[in-house]
Amino acid sequence: MTTYSGRHGRTGTWQFMSAALLGNPGQLHVLEDDIESFVHVLGWTVMSYLPSPMDRNMRTDWVSLYYDDSSKNDTGQAEGGIEKELHLSWGGYLLTEFTLTEPSPILELIRNLASPYRARYTPTEKDKETFEHLNTLVSKVQLDEAELYNQPVHRYQLDMERLNSPEWFLGTIQDALERPGWPAEDRAGDKLAVFTKGIVGKGPRQRAARRVKTDSQLLSASSGPLKR
Repeated sequence: MTTYSGRHGRTGTWQFMSAALLGNPGQLHVLEDDIESFVHVLGWTVMSYLPSPMDRNMRTDWVSLYYDDSSKNDTGQAEGGIEKELHLSWGGYLLTEFTLTEPSPILELIRNLASPYRARYTPTEKDKETFEHLNTLVSKVQLDEAELYNQPVHRYQLDMERLNSPEWFLGTIQDALERPGWPAEDRAGDKLAVFTKGIVGKGPRQRAARRVKTDSQLLSASSGPLKR
């Protein structure tokens, strides 16, 4: 694993840094980045170590795309996090097609923890303006607060509240740990995805080609052979 710790004025393990920090060198490090890093630690560990029907080589490709991907910007600084941001933004973090050989609440936990990050990476200015407008109407008693909750933009508000609530994240973890269904022999085994060395992909074209290849492998594996 390449950590990139201390390079380009940033500290931390590259694979676990937030998409926001990876894509914006020099951006201020905030609480949301730390919590997102925790989600990536869990995601990387699960995809790397827990038994899954997914082919070993395919897992390696996805781990590389999610966590190792990097390229140089115009100033020579390393940037990354494209796949992280993409999957966090549409609520498909940790590859929705990825399953475990033995069912475990860990996948649902990771995806629940990742879900509020839709608000960090996807809101448009129109979403924000709509919410602010409706919120103003509620404050002026011109709109019932219940109506605000019925608006699609309410999801943005809810996700933003969760992003700023360490208590929500801790409560979500505690609830998951108390649920039944955890495997009796719940421990990591040998690493099932191969470590990659160095920077994966040196630019957008290489990353796109690698992603198309990986997507094609995934589709082929899921569809199976055609019957005559």
